[in-house]
Amino acid sequence: MSDSGTTRRIEYPDAAGYPDGAGTLDEGTLALVDEVTAAAIHQVDVPSTDADLEISVHHRVAELRYTAVLGDREIGSIRYDLAGDRVVVLTTMVDPDFRGRGIAGDLIADVLDDIRDRGLLVTARCPVVAAFLAGNSQYADLAG
Repeated sequence: MSDSGTTRRIEYPDAAGYPDGAGTLDEGTLALVDEVTAAAIHQVDVPSTDADLEISVHHRVAELRYTAVLGDREIGSIRYDLAGDRVVVLTTMVDPDFRGRGIAGDLIADVLDDIRDRGLLVTARCPVVAAFLAGNSQYADLAG
């Protein structure tokens, strides 16, 4: 995980033309990058197999986003845009109460699987998704 006393610079492209040396990640985004690139996810309060609620992923096409829902609570989301045959992933968010449980990685994997099933390619403007893609070669075909 990131050191609380230092700011780690991660350059990433965005709609404004980054990287330009000024692009840093906020604490929440940096935590998600750390989570999806960690060798082992900490099993902190992960629901057991006999839990009453299960996380489900919903594609909200009209809103251009995917959501992770637990019961009736949205706990994560991925926003995107479309550009021809590409899905341009813009942001990934996980509720701070649910970070560190592997939800970001699971959500990203589900979204990438759906994009592949739809025959589309991915452009990752989101640094969290870019970090996930860099560490998961099984999705390299989506970069096209």
